[in-house]
Amino acid sequence: MAGRGSRRRRCRRRKSTIKQGGNGDGDGDARCPPDPGFVSGAMEEDTEGAAPCPSHRVLSFLGLDATKERGAEGGASGKIREGPAAVPASTSTSIPRASDLETLLRTRKLTLILDLDHTLLNSTGLDDRLSPVEQANGLTRHAKSDPTAGLFRLGSARVRMLTKLRPFARGFLEQASAMFEMCVYTLGNRDYARAVVKLLDPDGAYFGGRVVSRDESTRQDSKSLDVVPGAEAAAVVILDDSSDVWPDHQENLILMHPYLYFADSCRTFGYGVNSLSELRRDEREHDGALAVALQVLTRVHQGFFDSVLRGRCSDVREVIRAVRREVLRGCTVAFSRLIPLEDVSGEHPMLKLAKQLGAVHAADADATVTHVVALDPRTDKARWARDNGKFLVNPMWIMAASFRWSRPCEQEFSFPSHPRPWILLMYPWTSQFAEDADGDEEGEDADGDGFDNGPMSTSSRKRRSTTDTLVKLTKGLTERRHTKSSLQVRSKKT
Repeated sequence: MAGRGSRRRRCRRRKSTIKQGGNGDGDGDARCPPDPGFVSGAMEEDTEGAAPCPSHRVLSFLGLDATKERGAEGGASGKIREGPAAVPASTSTSIPRASDLETLLRTRKLTLILDLDHTLLNSTGLDDRLSPVEQANGLTRHAKSDPTAGLFRLGSARVRMLTKLRPFARGFLEQASAMFEMCVYTLGNRDYARAVVKLLDPDGAYFGGRVVSRDESTRQDSKSLDVVPGAEAAAVVILDDSSDVWPDHQENLILMHPYLYFADSCRTFGYGVNSLSELRRDEREHDGALAVALQVLTRVHQGFFDSVLRGRCSDVREVIRAVRREVLRGCTVAFSRLIPLEDVSGEHPMLKLAKQLGAVHAADADATVTHVVALDPRTDKARWARDNGKFLVNPMWIMAASFRWSRPCEQEFSFPSHPRPWILLMYPWTSQFAEDADGDEEGEDADGDGFDNGPMSTSSRKRRSTTDTLVKLTKGLTERRHTKSSLQVRSKKT
């Protein structure tokens, strides 16, 4: 047991020293570079060699015409003139108009649109939706607010919910407000939206009334910038846990790992795992989902304005793409029994995601491959990876990379698998499950959380069960679905 713990500790310490061959003793021909994390200079490298925009078109991607005059010290000064007007918002909305783009840029701010449910918080109804385990843990229909734990009871005549703020939610808003003018956009109804925004921003310092709910949205089950007054797509960043609800603005989106604190949310999304409330655990604040998102937003903000100051045309969507490509840059992946033959052209969600993260796809296993991504460790490609000292990982490695915005430790997603690999994906920012398992008896659910704490069994029955779990979770987190919007419509009714 001590050996297993020390291996995991070494894995976490190897951020800058990782080299090819992590699954064996052999040395492969291809070598994977260190985890890029948040590598500085990404935008500089991507734009190297590009001709700078003429000074009067520095902000042309923003629909603006800029005139700059160099001062005595080389600083930029002058006026920015607005170009084509933004698409008007719905005439039925009473949402305060955001600051005009000129004002935002002069104050070095962009626009940030934030989702509520499963991004900043999680809510559940105070009826029969609380599971028996949650009720045994003290979460009943009579539960009271506990501000120290971020738990609040919404008990108005129109809204009767139990809401849990995501750890670091308020700290995130405070720090993000220095870089962005923020707006809330939720598919919950107006009463619910106002109630939870009051929890997050009681003084209106962050949102200033810029809250879009289902009642103001111009689309029933999706979101669009046309309802956000003054929003310019080239200067807007979106933080949401669902990509489906933003069909026209995928390139503006930073996808969040869903915050599924309550059991009802896990059941609705079809995940056969215990919720955080049932496990009596929560995300960590210092390196949780919102802390990671804040790091990414900082990179995007800096990349955007650095590009403008260098006299280049800047579009926040280009910056987001560049930051995302750094995550798996230098990795070449081959898939085994994961992508159907008809999808090898690049349409499969997992393949598209790997490429967006900067990985190169190899159809065949050759010397250039650094990672083989497989569901079954017995395939020919999987055996080839072991024989040639390549990384052999399950598909959750790619999913975890997309949520963590850095290259995950391969040993956590290798074969034999971590005892509970789906926990590492579903709850990557909770207390260390890997360390918790070190002292457990093999094959037993020692801590009673509903997951086998022992290593993956070699029996065909256990292997099939594990593979089925991997397939289900991977499919559930990659396929395009409208489950979230349906949940919100159902649970936020007055």
